[in-house]
Amino acid sequence: MLQFTLKHNLPFDITRSVQEMAAFFCCENSDAGDLCLTMEICGDELQAELYKFAEPREKLKGKKTLANKNSGELTRCAKILAVELFSRLTEKQIALPWGILTGVRPTKLAHKLLDGGMEAGLLPKFLEEAYLLPGAQGELLKNICLLQKSLLDDAHRFKEAAVYIGVPFCPSRCAYCSFPAGIMPDDDAFQENFINLIEQDIKDVVKLLSMHSLRLTSLYIGGGTPTSLKDKFFARLLESAVKALPRNNLREFTVEAGRPDSFTAAKLQAMENCGVNRISVNPQSFHNETLKLIGRRHTVEDFYNVYEQVRCSKISVINMDLILGLPGEEQKHMEFSLEQAAKLAPENLTVHTLAMKRGSQLFGQSFSADEEIAAQMVERGLLTAQALGMTPYYLYRQHYMLGHLANIGYALPGTESIYNIQMMEERHLVLGVGPGSATKIPLQDGHHLRRLAMPKNFAFYEKNLQDLFIKRENLFSEE
Repeated sequence: MLQFTLKHNLPFDITRSVQEMAAFFCCENSDAGDLCLTMEICGDELQAELYKFAEPREKLKGKKTLANKNSGELTRCAKILAVELFSRLTEKQIALPWGILTGVRPTKLAHKLLDGGMEAGLLPKFLEEAYLLPGAQGELLKNICLLQKSLLDDAHRFKEAAVYIGVPFCPSRCAYCSFPAGIMPDDDAFQENFINLIEQDIKDVVKLLSMHSLRLTSLYIGGGTPTSLKDKFFARLLESAVKALPRNNLREFTVEAGRPDSFTAAKLQAMENCGVNRISVNPQSFHNETLKLIGRRHTVEDFYNVYEQVRCSKISVINMDLILGLPGEEQKHMEFSLEQAAKLAPENLTVHTLAMKRGSQLFGQSFSADEEIAAQMVERGLLTAQALGMTPYYLYRQHYMLGHLANIGYALPGTESIYNIQMMEERHLVLGVGPGSATKIPLQDGHHLRRLAMPKNFAFYEKNLQDLFIKRENLFSEE
């Protein structure tokens, strides 16, 4: 691993951005590096040099003309120069699946450009030239953004809202998960107290919807695993939500029931009774050995049983999640999982690529699959979805992701999740209820927002609930 020291005169820290690019070339930042990378603004240019401390006369040089000197433009040029210089130093031409885009929401940039007046047909070429984004990815972003705009009218996005209700508990901890979910206590008193607090939270959100004349368009109950609640408390959660929240403009009601080991017929009945029309049931893999290895307390057969129950219910849309690159899985395992998912023909299919998240049990371990196979499997996921008649409609990325790829959601026409778009693109108002939830209020420019994250720690959430209500309300009045 080559080590370099970064020196620059930019008005903000670019260390992380440069390091992300250098990592593609097995180079890391260090205060005691053998190499020195300098970047400085000279007039309307960002100039860079890369050289060995021991041989300062032998320098690799590069420069980029600056369109302006704001943080976004300086960061963009710094990344491109880092790629150029480390490529020349290592004599490697590294594939950059997403160019220099390292954020988790590349569609936000595409939306910003389209909102600024760029013609959709010119977007892929611009992204290729300005961000080194491969043409296929630019086309994907363009198509997703145009589809999202057709599903959610931009003219009304400041008056429409999503409500997310979070249940930050699970039956067990998955090895790949970094969410600070606890194991749901098997205690009636605890679960009743939890529901009591959620009901207070919902009541406060109803007040905000009324005060600001907001139309509720999507309701999503997620987690964690909401079905880790006992049957009676799960039913009460759903009933409390539908009784309190205005539903005259509600387009979808989704429950995340991804864990077959906490699914019951009574919970399915409660969902039907309350008008749930979308549900996530997630195998993640169709291999029992993998499920056991990653800490899932269910079998493939359990998943099939739950899927069949939901398919026979009144709930019309099923989402299924798969994760490519799970520990111990080779190409044949991933291909088999995609084939099995296709046979079941869900309305939505989300194909994830494993990310080694900080805080997860897997963080720091090496990936089982290599990057080339991962890229092939992502392409196979696209072909699988297309064969089912699905179209990609949302996309996001994660740090420490296998192959620096992306998670992509596919849907049959007319079954796209409005909530997923509202939450992921951060261009729509989302009101978060429960520990670990987030409230996001977009500004009028459509690309910045005010945000309040509820505490992930349940005890802290409980103790400070009334103060949190005030903070959430104040988001609407901040300048």
